[in-house]
Order: sequence, then C-alpha cells, then structure tokens
Amino acid sequence: MSKTRMAVFRGYSCHEMQKAERRMLSGNSSEKRVYKIEIRSMKLLGIFRFGKSDGSWRPGKKGMLLALKIAGGMFAGAVVVCVAAEWYIYSVSEGRIVEHSRDVPVRAPVLVLGCSPTFMGSPNGYFHNRMDTASELWKDGKATVFIVSGDNSSHAYNEPEWMKQALVERGVPEERIVCDFAGLRTLDSVVRMKEIFGVSTMIVVSQEFHNERALAIAAHEGMAAWAVSAPDVPNRRSRMKSWFRERAARVWMMLDLWVWSREPRFLGEPVVLPEIKEEK
Repeated sequence: MSKTRMAVFRGYSCHEMQKAERRMLSGNSSEKRVYKIEIRSMKLLGIFRFGKSDGSWRPGKKGMLLALKIAGGMFAGAVVVCVAAEWYIYSVSEGRIVEHSRDVPVRAPVLVLGCSPTFMGSPNGYFHNRMDTASELWKDGKATVFIVSGDNSSHAYNEPEWMKQALVERGVPEERIVCDFAGLRTLDSVVRMKEIFGVSTMIVVSQEFHNERALAIAAHEGMAAWAVSAPDVPNRRSRMKSWFRERAARVWMMLDLWVWSREPRFLGEPVVLPEIKEEK
C-alpha cells in the first residue's frame, strides 16, 4: 500500500484542517480570529504528526527541531543566570565574611537566620552551630541586639522562639533578643531588617553559603553588612544537598531582585530595637 502523508492535530486530518482554513477565510471577524489563533498555535508548537496509512505516526521534523531549539534556549538561559548569580554574589560578598566574631570590623545589630533545631528527629547541626556563633558575637562585644528571623507559619513551628531560647541558654540577655516571625525567606529577613527594624548596618549569622546570598540581598538594598560563618555540618550528604539547593536559591534570588522586584510577603509597622531606644 502506498504511503500517504497526514497532518494530525487533536485528531484532525489534513483535509479537516483545510476545511477549517476555508471557514476562517469565509467566516465573520470573530470566527476568523478563533481559527487564525488555532492554526498559528499548531504551526508554532510544531504539533504536526506525519504517519502512514496504517495509522502509525512519528513526530514531525519541524516540531522536533523547534522543541530542541526551545530546550536548548532554556538551558542556555539557565546557565547564564547561574553564572550571573555566582558572579554577583561573589563580587558583593568578597571580604565581608569572617570565620571568627572577633574579626568583624563593626559593632551592630545581628541578624540570625533561622532553621529548625531538629531534622528528621535528630539535632540539626546547622541550627546549633549558628546559635554558638551568634552567642560568640555577644561575648566579644560585637552585637548590640539580636534579631532572630525565621518561619512561624504554624503554632507548632516557631523558628524565632527556638532561636531565642537557644541564645538565652548561651548567655545572651533575653531583653537583647527580638523575634521576627515573618522571616519566611532570606529575602524577607534581610529586607525586613531595613524596612521594619530600621537597620542600615548589620552582622549576619548563618553558614557561609547562606551568608553569601544574604549579603548579596543586603547589597542590593543598599545596606552595609558583614557576616560570620557558622561551621558547616560534617555530614557529606547534607552538605551536597545544601550545595545543590543553594544553586537553585541563588537563581531564584536573581529573579526576585532583578526581574520580579519581589517584596517580603509581610511588612507591617516599624519596630524600634532596644539599642535604639537607649540612644534616644
């Protein structure tokens, strides 16, 4: 049996598509627009299937080529954004991250970025290392006040309160700790330091990979920020997961800052910090 060529889109044969084109030419203006949009979308997406008379089919060459071009363009775009994110973060955080609290060149409010004290039923090393590092800033006289910023999306999950308790246990006065319950993301925590707490100079406490991104956001907001890096966790698998998650978070950060101009989910009324109260 001789081969015939058919174009199928949503079950329509080539003959039926030709009829649709004739209806488009002879119909009224609204009908023409509908048929025109449908035919254009068919050509754009390349969803033409060329098959044999026995009903088998294979993807059309134009459709496959278009799909490959789209996939290649998306991949190239993702690579460009990743490289741009790494370059931007490195350029604005270089020289502003230290390992020991005594090396911080300023005395300022401290933003402690939150996480849960436990992970899968075990102590979370990220949390406890951050609390140890933050308390060292108090002992070395570098911290004026602590803003513990994290997620409090439910009554059973309260990162700021857990951080506050941990810092009090490590010798930080309770009256020097302010909870920010709307630190749902790093961007929210950093921007709220400026917009809600009136801070223009600050010290950030988290792990190094997290500190770099927080300083990049602070630089975008025109803030003077330094960071002290808490020790990473010894678990290699956890470090690898954090590394890959951080790459995605950095791309998302670039989109938030430069494309969407995204603001914190919650702002609210300004909060006067304890140190500022004393200076008045």
